[in-house]
Amino acid sequence: MQNQNQSFIQMLAQAIENEWNAHDFYKRLGGDTSNRLFRDYIKHAEDDELNHYQMFQHLYFQLTGQYHEFEPEPVSYRSFEEGVIKAQKDEFEAAEMYRQMLFIIPTPLAYQPLFIAMTDEMEHATRFGTIYGRLK
Repeated sequence: MQNQNQSFIQMLAQAIENEWNAHDFYKRLGGDTSNRLFRDYIKHAEDDELNHYQMFQHLYFQLTGQYHEFEPEPVSYRSFEEGVIKAQKDEFEAAEMYRQMLFIIPTPLAYQPLFIAMTDEMEHATRFGTIYGRLK
């Protein structure tokens, strides 16, 4: 059980970093389009990612007694289209990771933030898919 708890903490730390980096990524990506619908969809995801980051940091603190510190790693992309594709892929991967984490939660406190983030990521993937479809 201790090994499973450690795996959860490591995955949570990665989730914290991913959420912060996604928030920063979407802030930049939203500035790369003049389409109001696209900007609204991206801003929605950007705001959710910040909320996930805050929820996960709070959970990390509850489990470890400290916040997770890290160096942000900006997501790079060469074009708006490439950014949208990368965003959708990252959203699917995040939802998958959160589903895996739900199977090993060390405390019921982890259920709500993981479920919220997992379902939000699927919504974001749909939004990015809609943007990509409108680009073609």
